[in-house]
Amino acid sequence: MKKAFCQLLKTGFYSSIQDAGRKGWRAKGIPLSGPMDWESYSRANRLVGNESPLASLEMTLSGPTLLFNDPIWVVCSGAKQEVLLNGEEKEQDRPFLCDTGDVLQLGQMTQGVRSYLAFLGGLQTELHLGSRSQYAPISPESRVQKGEKLPFISNPISPTFPTEKKRLAKAFEERDFIRVSPGIEWAQCPATIQKQLFNTAFVIGSNDRMGYRLEGKLSPLEIQPLSGVILPGTIQLSTAGTLLVAMADSQVTGGYLRVLMIDQEERDFLAQQSAGKKLRLQWLDETLYFSK
Repeated sequence: MKKAFCQLLKTGFYSSIQDAGRKGWRAKGIPLSGPMDWESYSRANRLVGNESPLASLEMTLSGPTLLFNDPIWVVCSGAKQEVLLNGEEKEQDRPFLCDTGDVLQLGQMTQGVRSYLAFLGGLQTELHLGSRSQYAPISPESRVQKGEKLPFISNPISPTFPTEKKRLAKAFEERDFIRVSPGIEWAQCPATIQKQLFNTAFVIGSNDRMGYRLEGKLSPLEIQPLSGVILPGTIQLSTAGTLLVAMADSQVTGGYLRVLMIDQEERDFLAQQSAGKKLRLQWLDETLYFSK
């Protein structure tokens, strides 16, 4: 096996390299990073034969076009999109060989907004603080660049690929709510706003790998707490009445009220939703009731 690469002829809307994340550096102010949709990322890695999740290409809204200089097995999983190898359609969630000179085109997404291209053996880009996840300025760039060469260890031999039943991932459920748990500062949220949170239809506003804005008609909040720890999944309530959901590249501290939390499964779901989607809040544990 030798080191080889594929070259980016086009980058797609927003494509970046992500592995399991940059663990152990949050105390220094460095985000965890890693995949936005952990389920789809992990599935792609399993299906291509990686024993653990390795560095893969995360794509948003539309995928890149890649030229391969050596053979490697790949899998595309996640949001529904057209996958063309030399113009021939390939099935998602099924491994296929990209050989020398092959051109792989990954099109626009028609269901969901993020997908993952996993390589057998993982991408071999440079490590930065123990991770290949792109996050500037820890890595030189926050995403891949046109003309860039993505290294991998060439392997044309077909391994024994695992078989998994095709199923609808939970991230692609047709639903109009997200399941939440109380945040560390829930008790400091006024009772009137607590009730509003669960009687309001929110709309996804601006969003990226750092976080999602959920906009709704909430009363302004007069509380301005001291800065506190922000974990991925933390939902802050701004003084203007907007919910800010921390995602993979979120800051490690924040100064708004930390009213709610969502777990990894709900982050996977939110990561596949686009601006304009209407969502309501629902307790993860329906026995919880915090109104005063």
